Amino acid sequence: MAAKNIAKSIILILMFLIAQSCFAKDEPLKINIRACNININWWDNFSDPLLKEYIYLAMEKNHELKRITYVTEQYRQTIKTEMAKEFPSLMISPTFARIKTAKQQLFDIETATIRTNNYAIPLVAYYEADIFLKNHDKTKAARKEFEAYKYKEKSADISLASDVATVYINILKFDKLINTQQKITDIRKKIKDLTNDRYKLGLASLYDVTYTDKQHTQAQIDLNDLKRDRSLLLHQLAVYTDFCPCAAENIARGDFDTLEYTGCIPECISSDVVVLRPDVMKAEADLQKAKIDVRVARKDFLPQIQILGIAGYNALLLKNLFNWENIFALVGVAAMQKLFTGGYLSANLKKKKLVYQELFEAYKQADLIAIQEINDALCKIKHDTKKDKDNLKKVQLETINFNLVNERYKAGIESYLNLIQYEENLLNLQKEKDISKAQRLADYITLYKATGTRL
Repeated sequence: MAAKNIAKSIILILMFLIAQSCFAKDEPLKINIRACNININWWDNFSDPLLKEYIYLAMEKNHELKRITYVTEQYRQTIKTEMAKEFPSLMISPTFARIKTAKQQLFDIETATIRTNNYAIPLVAYYEADIFLKNHDKTKAARKEFEAYKYKEKSADISLASDVATVYINILKFDKLINTQQKITDIRKKIKDLTNDRYKLGLASLYDVTYTDKQHTQAQIDLNDLKRDRSLLLHQLAVYTDFCPCAAENIARGDFDTLEYTGCIPECISSDVVVLRPDVMKAEADLQKAKIDVRVARKDFLPQIQILGIAGYNALLLKNLFNWENIFALVGVAAMQKLFTGGYLSANLKKKKLVYQELFEAYKQADLIAIQEINDALCKIKHDTKKDKDNLKKVQLETINFNLVNERYKAGIESYLNLIQYEENLLNLQKEKDISKAQRLADYITLYKATGTRL
């Protein structure tokens, strides 16, 4: 007995290890599929390696993507359930019955009460002959539904990768803006202190004192707002990558100044890219499924041909149950035609046709939206790149002015107050440049998403 228990335990352990190894092999496969869905190598065009790492981590850890994967698997199993209807079903139904007959009298003849047992082990086979291929069409419709959800899963992968990248770039932007704003706040504190000293000497008015104090307070408010926005983005990145939001402030990140896109942006996009977008392909798969549903609705008007077969043993005594003489069998074919269903079949066919028309319009709308999003992205890149270059030129010109003022200050011609005010102007222009750079980088991600990663 102990040996049997040990053997059972060993078998259970081996089964567990085999299952674990299967899941371990399956998980990297899913990660590789997601990496292909998002064209993971495209992210090498950005000079920050952490960006690609966080995207890959999100593909592996994000719970929403895992949830969508499970839904996709549900649709895969739906295909199998529909396909099973194309095959015969076989059942066994062991039956025991205790039979007691009533006493009967026919004229002068009286029958005795009979008490007996009845044992039966029938095999029941059932098959709906799919002559008109209605069940086969239902399987094809299930395949199209599964295909459509796979495209939805791919769209979710692309959206998540784009969102992670956008959030990460904005975090780096806020790091730079907070650093610049801290310098502006320090400068305004110096201006406030210098104005107070001038007020004590009678060289500044009370209005100047209150105005510089208000400017310093506003700088502190702006700094606090930037820190708040950065914290919110860090929490969002933590959720995307399955980190605890409490430790989000410690997330490693690169430097905004060294972040740049090194790839080439095409001036025009081929129309083939639009057709291959996941959302457009999903709309097309939904349309194809609706077309099959219309065909199935038409075939509901045709008769159903059912084949039933029963074979087994039947005996009054258990010891005689498996005797060859006690075998019984039944084979039957029935054709059933619906004559009146209260208008259900006609209404169902009209409904399926309306669904097809609805999805056809949705497909055309998805196609137009895809073209619009690509053109919008190219337009944003064009104008935001020009804006970023102009902001860079403004910073360069203001830097020259600041250097001239600094030289005048060293020569004793310019006051320290004017020098730090010029420095504040330069920092404000640098903030505008950082914001336009972040927007330009986000535009590349928008085009990446609009083209379905086909850049």
